Amino acid sequence: MTAKALSVLGTSSHVGKTWMVAGLCRVFRDRGIRVAPFKAQNMSLNAYITREGAEISYAQALQAWSAGIAPHRDMNPILLKPQSAQQSQLIVHGQVQGAYGTHHFRYNRDELFRAVTESYDRLAAQYDVVIIEGAGSPVELNLMHTDLSNVRMAEYADADMILVGDIDRGGIFASLYGTVALLPETVQTRLKGLIINKFRGDASLFTEGVQILQSLTHQPVLGVVPYVPLQFPEEDSLGVPQGGKGSARVTVVVPTLPYMSNFTDFDPLRMEPDVDVIFTSELPSEPPDLVVVPGSKNTLADLAWLKRSGWSDAIKKWAYEGIMVAGICGGYQMLGESVRDPLGVESHALSQEDGLGLLPIETVLTETKITRQVSGFVCAGPWQGEHVHGYELHMGDTTRVESQNQTRYAPLFSLDDRSDGLTSEDGHIWGTYLHGVFHNPEFRHRIIRQLGARSLLAGDVFESVIRQWKEVIEQYVDIAALIRLVGG
Repeated sequence: MTAKALSVLGTSSHVGKTWMVAGLCRVFRDRGIRVAPFKAQNMSLNAYITREGAEISYAQALQAWSAGIAPHRDMNPILLKPQSAQQSQLIVHGQVQGAYGTHHFRYNRDELFRAVTESYDRLAAQYDVVIIEGAGSPVELNLMHTDLSNVRMAEYADADMILVGDIDRGGIFASLYGTVALLPETVQTRLKGLIINKFRGDASLFTEGVQILQSLTHQPVLGVVPYVPLQFPEEDSLGVPQGGKGSARVTVVVPTLPYMSNFTDFDPLRMEPDVDVIFTSELPSEPPDLVVVPGSKNTLADLAWLKRSGWSDAIKKWAYEGIMVAGICGGYQMLGESVRDPLGVESHALSQEDGLGLLPIETVLTETKITRQVSGFVCAGPWQGEHVHGYELHMGDTTRVESQNQTRYAPLFSLDDRSDGLTSEDGHIWGTYLHGVFHNPEFRHRIIRQLGARSLLAGDVFESVIRQWKEVIEQYVDIAALIRLVGG
């Protein structure tokens, strides 16, 4: 069996391609179509670990869940994770290949495209439809000859294409018409329609706009999708949530590190009605109820930034005042006594930084990357006994050292018969390598209740969002036309 392909392109990054694919995956699934998501190449610091221990973009994991299937490495064969201004970590078929500069990608595209097509062919043999997400703009003229995710991928998969534009950012006519006009003539016939995303207000006021776009582009407008205030998990740093609810009982502050990764760890907290999660690079004027140092793709550089910016002193002050302080993955390492990088795993610019000294641990960065799903239970602190699951994704060995103060510490989790993390006896200072820790509702609810929350979100937080988003897609997009494109 060879799947029919549908390619979802965008006029630029962050116009809504990821969630358009996720919504269509759910729409198709609910109509009995076996559907899978695919993105040839993604650049993101939000990653997920599959059952087989492969690392892919978190966005493709979300799309897989929307399609009702398990995330797999073939859904995102190439992942780039920026770790400095000049280098990214290259991950192919879920496994780290090393750190490479931009020249590597320019001169090795055919080799990388072979990896892309291998993954696509395996998916196409298993499903009725594969929905391909593009990357950025498909008409970056100086880069089109090296592009893996847009035109070249659509041609390989013999895919019909739809083009998504974001009207909320302005310039919708220029962005849609310009993109259509710059598409190579050889692929113009693949384009089957336009979708206008994030429309605010009365859509009937844009009727003339739709007519103008159709006249200019000679393409049907398949939908004008409204701006909806759903708590979508974001794919990359362009979508780091700004601001907060402003009236919640519990305030959680997350320092926006220069190399912050896996900030999707906080999505369930953002969705809780009594919790206000604030991502900020500026020190807050008032102390929060909880500060969480997030994951990092360059722990030493981000640790140095915490010190330069004053965050380090503020976090230590809050901890001594009894405010809850936590760290996840790289943030967990930063809460310790020191982080060393003797092999230059992250960078040759820094080889060691003293940590914040809030947890009695030391970390040495290593070349071996730990990527695995894990499960277990909380074995210390006020939340003892709660079951948890998630995934590990780190390149460091962390060991416990003798504590310099009178606080008693214990391993936080028992995961697959080994311990993880550390917590103070009262639970006010804790850290873990477990990504997705707040996706565990019992653990999350115990934490926020301890901090003063009363209203708690029931059920699967992601499932609630995707159901609502699917209803929006069905109401405002010509689903019949899209199903005809995939032969349904």
